[in-house]
Amino acid sequence: MATRMTHRLALGGLLVAGGLGFLGCGGSASTSTGATSTPPTPAATPMQVSLGDAPADWIMAFGMTVNGITLTSASGTSVNVVPAATPMEMMQTMGTVQPLSTLSMPQGTYTQATVTVSSVAMSYMDPATHTTKQKTMAGPFTATVPFSPAMTVGASPMALNFDMDMAASVSIDGSGNVTFTPMLSAKTANAPGTGTNPWQGGMQHQVGRVSAVSGSTFTMSSMMGVQTTTFATNGATQFPSAGLTGMGMMSTGMMVAVDATLQADGSYLAQRVEAMGVDAAGMMGGGLVTSLTGNPPTQLTLMANGGLGGGMMAASMGGTITGSLPASVPFSIDADGTDLANLPFTPAFGPVSLALGQRVEVTSPGALMGGGMMGGGMTGSGLGTLTASQVRLEPQGLHGTVSNYTTAGSQASFTLTLPADSAFATLTGASTITVYQQAGTQFQGLTAPANGAAIQARGLLFHDAGTYKLVASWITAH
Repeated sequence: MATRMTHRLALGGLLVAGGLGFLGCGGSASTSTGATSTPPTPAATPMQVSLGDAPADWIMAFGMTVNGITLTSASGTSVNVVPAATPMEMMQTMGTVQPLSTLSMPQGTYTQATVTVSSVAMSYMDPATHTTKQKTMAGPFTATVPFSPAMTVGASPMALNFDMDMAASVSIDGSGNVTFTPMLSAKTANAPGTGTNPWQGGMQHQVGRVSAVSGSTFTMSSMMGVQTTTFATNGATQFPSAGLTGMGMMSTGMMVAVDATLQADGSYLAQRVEAMGVDAAGMMGGGLVTSLTGNPPTQLTLMANGGLGGGMMAASMGGTITGSLPASVPFSIDADGTDLANLPFTPAFGPVSLALGQRVEVTSPGALMGGGMMGGGMTGSGLGTLTASQVRLEPQGLHGTVSNYTTAGSQASFTLTLPADSAFATLTGASTITVYQQAGTQFQGLTAPANGAAIQARGLLFHDAGTYKLVASWITAH
């Protein structure tokens, strides 16, 4: 596996995978006359800027700060579309994208982007020793992403989606030295103002704390991705939680998860708002289960790739959280966006079916306790401990090669064979998983999997009768 882990580093300009889609020009600008006339201000268009990743299977968590993304126009002017430093964790975005910012983008033609990131904190499975290691890199690191063909911003709301090729960006040599040279591509899409497709101006399971409430709108602050967002609600907005059945129950400090859609005026309309069961004093930590103690488990350890609240920081990504599991702690499934109907097995999640390699969110009424810090602000031995008040199964992405593709009406199933350097395979001992394609499964970059194809499957991973089974909400081309 050591030879597999010597990843390729690019030696030239960055290529844009698949090109960038054209959007029709539109809008108009007034002009002035006379010798002292000044150029008109370009009309502006709502744009959502998002970031996702193509997988590096040996990496378990990769936190970083996006310092800025500057687009250069054909006339030489520049627009920073991520004007505030924005923390991101890349491995939890496998098979999806997460919004970095929303802005009014001047209409025109743009030829390239310059992306600057810093403060990398990563955790990975060493290919030689099969042990988990951590690495921090201060940066800054800069990448140039040429747009070929050039990107045209017209009158229609749009999404600009960057994809970081983690396998090409992060390299480890035979001596265990890790280097980072960011490699990105970009694509555009129309933002139709309906649905929550993340590649088309949608937002799925954006977690944050409510910072303001006013009538039918609320503002939320997040630790990862877009930092502050204001959402409108209407009669169609769903409030599925017993603790939050409508705007009348919302209060500042409450932790919520939001699905939303970018509207034509640049605002967000919340489609679904779910309370996480944590108030201003509590916290949530999300990540991969790396160890379990007891049968049934009385304790778990997470490799953190998300979180919010007391004791959680952007620099915490890649550290570990130790959670005590009381016998009475409730287990639940975040089935939002995943079709669990008519499966050939019963999708269950609880103490008996909690397994290594699953991505879960653990909430606690209090902050993380203890933990020791190492260089770069990242925690080495552990971020701290908590007593869980809820354990919830969350969507995750896995990458591999398709075989045994079999259809049955609107459903299908196939075997996903994981790469040889897969940290998941090393952690769990499972080199293959069974993936279930449902009537509600959505596709990005392909219409259906084909035997021999490399794909990313994102969905809920169950451990049923000793076998890993993933019910796909998204299947994307790799």
